[in-house]
Amino acid sequence: MNRQHGASKFEFAVTVAIFGVLATLLLARLDAIQAEAERTEVDLTVRNIRVGVQLAIGERIMRGEEIRISEVAEASPVDFLGHRPRGFNNDARSAEASGQWAYDPLLRQLSYVPRLPQAFAGAGELRWRYVAHVDASGRTVGASLVGLN
Repeated sequence: MNRQHGASKFEFAVTVAIFGVLATLLLARLDAIQAEAERTEVDLTVRNIRVGVQLAIGERIMRGEEIRISEVAEASPVDFLGHRPRGFNNDARSAEASGQWAYDPLLRQLSYVPRLPQAFAGAGELRWRYVAHVDASGRTVGASLVGLN
């Protein structure tokens, strides 16, 4: 009787196919996790900017320096973060490379180019406008970051 040692070609092919399917599923899940991580990073950065702006305005109100709220509205919103976002380009008016942030003081726009555009419905660039809020007498009473896309 002839006894075979090891796996047959068929068994080997089945094993390779199973590993191929598992690797494909793992890579698809990894892409989804990376997209979710980038969405979360962008969302947290924008939220932190908004909170920083609110804190700066609140601080001026608490000190009785409401007249200085206009300084907050005129500054870059990124100035109110504890640190610059990862990939922030101080010299550019618009984000150019993937994973890059920029602020254009003339247009008062914050922009970000996603590393994974599919994480943001294929958007090649995300933009927010920094808007000053003025009361009826023309005094600046607040500022906010408004999404444009």
